[in-house]
Amino acid sequence: MRSFSLRDRSRSKRSLWFRAFFVLALALAVVYGAAFAWFAIQTERALVPFSDYCVELPEGETVVTVSDPRRGAQPLTQLVIHRRGDQITGAPRRVVRLPPRVALAAEDAAFFREEMRGVFRAQASAWDKANAIRSWLASRATRVALPGLQTRRAREAYLQMTAGAPVLCANLADIYAAACEAAGLTARTVGMSLLVRNGNFGRDTHVGVEVWIPELGGWIYQDPTFDCYWEVDDKPASALQLHEALLSGRQIAPGPRGRNMNEVMRRTAIDPRLYFRHLYYEYRIGGAALYFADPRLEPVHIADANWAQTDDPEALRRFDADGNTVVDQRGEIAPGIFAQIICGQLFIRDRREGTRGIRVRSSRGPVRACAYEHRRAEELGVFTGHNFARNGLFHRLGDTGALAEDWSISGPVEGVAALGGQGFAGRAGAKLWQRIRVGPGRSYVLYAKVNVPTNRAQWAFGDPHVPRSFTRGECAPERISENISDVVTSESGELEIAFELPEGGAMRVLEVIVTELPRPDGQEASAKAEARSGAQSAAKIGSATGPDNRRAPKAVAREKRHRKPTG
Repeated sequence: MRSFSLRDRSRSKRSLWFRAFFVLALALAVVYGAAFAWFAIQTERALVPFSDYCVELPEGETVVTVSDPRRGAQPLTQLVIHRRGDQITGAPRRVVRLPPRVALAAEDAAFFREEMRGVFRAQASAWDKANAIRSWLASRATRVALPGLQTRRAREAYLQMTAGAPVLCANLADIYAAACEAAGLTARTVGMSLLVRNGNFGRDTHVGVEVWIPELGGWIYQDPTFDCYWEVDDKPASALQLHEALLSGRQIAPGPRGRNMNEVMRRTAIDPRLYFRHLYYEYRIGGAALYFADPRLEPVHIADANWAQTDDPEALRRFDADGNTVVDQRGEIAPGIFAQIICGQLFIRDRREGTRGIRVRSSRGPVRACAYEHRRAEELGVFTGHNFARNGLFHRLGDTGALAEDWSISGPVEGVAALGGQGFAGRAGAKLWQRIRVGPGRSYVLYAKVNVPTNRAQWAFGDPHVPRSFTRGECAPERISENISDVVTSESGELEIAFELPEGGAMRVLEVIVTELPRPDGQEASAKAEARSGAQSAAKIGSATGPDNRRAPKAVAREKRHRKPTG
């Protein structure tokens, strides 16, 4: 029998400990691996993805699958898209015939011709007539103010205006278009909007007119509210040309050249050029309308047979006095899920009620989430302008160490923490807010990046002394979201920023920026300075509220009852 030495015993002990450690490490690895896998699955189910996606469509067949991770692995729907050049099949598509506009009644035409007696020579060109009528209308005793006129009959609106009733841009556009028609011209009104948020028009809207001018090549935009037209490359431009110039950063100058902006434009906080972001044309009062869908912008979402969309610029350029035929490539592919083809790209949007969020996968082309809010913030100069919100990045804390300087909390707040952002939790009504001093009569926009882990969270931004000035929105739950407000003009020289939990829960505000938008007169001075120096770079354009109380087409009115007219 072999005897063990002390050395052998030591080796045996080390071997036993090594085996025990190995077994324990293996067990821990299995446990932690299973726990990590479970956590990953739960995270996959819990996190709500984005609601708007763009899918690139290469040649051939592409299978696009839409799912909701909160509802299991079963897809909500699937599309099989075939592409051959510009021909794309497998996505929703309908051909829409927009009816001709209703002609001005003979007695109304005779009325306007009598009113315009001596305004222009009978032999005047179409362009000279259009300018003379615009200047004549601007010279009338008009008062541009809220609430504006409810009537859409041009003659009735004109009589109410000359009797002293306040008018807004839509009223003046209707009157101007009718006066042009009475003079033998062809004109159409153009609805415009600064932004579309979550498929709806914002409150910053405007209405102008396009007149068909053969000697200038087609439609030319005229603005009876501001008594001007606009030039691109020193030529009078259409609304579509102005839209393209705006989004590409090219200079837009008011015409006639050398004139000062009129008093209405000087009083307007918004630079009118920014309105050309979104365009739509109304074919029948309160009825058929055509919207231009640009892949660079979030399109308006209106589910109505009278509302058509096109991505074809030729549909807007053609002479459409007798109606228009367009291809509208959009539709509902699952309850609340919509697909649209814009310029050869497939857009998938979740517009379901309640908490939204889908996943979109493609068998071939890349899929990207649409960063509409971030692009909008960049276009408005949010990230390059002065930030009036104090501690927007929450780098400075107050005495408590849990609340950023200059911020306040109210309501049933139960917890506050500043860890990479200003977080707070509480019951329904818990609120984080701040008031800031700004220039009275100036216009501002709010940008906020917010993380909401659960339940709903809301933001509000406006002049605390003018309740009607507030613009409000909801932060997307279970994700980090970017939020851009409508334009707010401070009448008192003060603004309030607020974040609230209407149902209780928690949220973390990561970044807040309040930026002043350039005024039109400032833009004009900048443009003149650039012209003198021979600079070719385009002026960046701001935005602000505008004078529009147009009753939108029935399709718009039904889906946007919350929207208030602005002036």
